[in-house]
Amino acid sequence: MSHPTPKNLYSLIFFNSIIPISKDLKDYFSAHMRSYNFKKGEMICQAGEPFHELHLIKKGLVRGFYKHGSKEITQWVDWENHVFTSVSGFFMRTPCKENIQALEATQTEALHYDDLQYCLKHFPDMSIIYRSLFEFYLVSAEERVYISRIPNAKERYEAFLQSGYAESINRIPNKYIAEFLGMRPETFSRLAQEYAHKS
Repeated sequence: MSHPTPKNLYSLIFFNSIIPISKDLKDYFSAHMRSYNFKKGEMICQAGEPFHELHLIKKGLVRGFYKHGSKEITQWVDWENHVFTSVSGFFMRTPCKENIQALEATQTEALHYDDLQYCLKHFPDMSIIYRSLFEFYLVSAEERVYISRIPNAKERYEAFLQSGYAESINRIPNKYIAEFLGMRPETFSRLAQEYAHKS
């Protein structure tokens, strides 16, 4: 993992697509945004550790999961142009409750919690960006909760196919999708084969 400060930040393009950002905010990002490269399978955060950064995925695939005994439970998966963090670690300033892992070679740019608070206090355009990101997170969280609460496995799978996750379904290993959907791997494989024959 490396974190040099890049000259041309991908995050500037991303945030500028939400709202044209001021030169002062661009300069602050350039000075404080850090760039990371994670190897496939690398743990970005482990439960019990502190986690103080908000990451934007430039390239790659990341999952968040909990451990229940020896069992892993995948809670979410994010990919390019998605922002991720540990909710407990970042917002509550407490040790992480979840684990975060790169599922592919992944490049991110990250802003520290203290830097985010500085931006929110001093740059009005950052408040608009933050609100937009937070709204997207809430909509995604609502979608995840809805899918997970559907009692029938087939209907959960159908809802998954109709969700935003569908665009990366071929990149996410089946076992993690099965964990996300709360079903046995063999059930997921059967449903996937069934729907593949229909298409």
